[in-house]
Amino acid sequence: MAYRHLILGAGNMVRALLPNFISVAKESDESEFFVFTPSGTKAKKFAEDFDVNWIESLEDLRNQHIDFIWCGFKPQQLIEVAKEVEFLSHPYLTIVSLLAGVDSASLASALGSEEVIRIMPNTPAQVGLGVNALYKSKRVHQDKWKYFWDAFNTKGINTVFEKEDDIDIITPFSGSGPAYFFEIARILISDLERRGIDKKLAHQMIAGTIEGAGRMLVQNDDAQELRENVTSKKGVTFEALESLKESNLEKIFNIAMERAYQRTLELKGNK
Repeated sequence: MAYRHLILGAGNMVRALLPNFISVAKESDESEFFVFTPSGTKAKKFAEDFDVNWIESLEDLRNQHIDFIWCGFKPQQLIEVAKEVEFLSHPYLTIVSLLAGVDSASLASALGSEEVIRIMPNTPAQVGLGVNALYKSKRVHQDKWKYFWDAFNTKGINTVFEKEDDIDIITPFSGSGPAYFFEIARILISDLERRGIDKKLAHQMIAGTIEGAGRMLVQNDDAQELRENVTSKKGVTFEALESLKESNLEKIFNIAMERAYQRTLELKGNK
């Protein structure tokens, strides 16, 4: 069965997550996709890049039936956006949300449907390696869920959680996680450059190191063992790790994750 989708937003997360879904859905049926952003600039570019329909105004969809609305805007914009798309609401509308900290009850209340799928994605979806946490409300129709899941679950690691609160817990880890590794990479690349190594070479070496370490971690479920395998007593790696331990790196990360988690809960309270 063909479904009609409205994508609201065309930022980094939408560009990371939607192209593969669109490609798979188009291959399996005649699904239609419309994309809208207030300025139109990013939506038009998204439409050109991924062969979907750009709409200049939401009014272009008046009196038309939409099956899925994808929420890819900022969480704080939910109420404002909901008013603008109120005329598209119906009880069988499926809401697919990429909004951090906005629960299914809030989405249902704002957009007028209890069929809600929440996704907490991360940007490696751009290269087919996304780690995505999902939750679906009990009201999502079985046929629509099968259609969605068949198109969505083709790349990356996708986990459907039974408890919606788990989405908030995982957000600072898998959702925000790539940024932490990018920051570590930036620090190491900058340090190498400061010591006289060409910046491009430094980037290649650190990127390759992170990629290789990530692949090893996928193949081995014990991060501590992998760390110890690299670490010789009183060796080079040992000295670096001892310094990080003395600086209480684990506590630093624990505090950071707690702050990020609390921010997720604050966003829930500021819908």
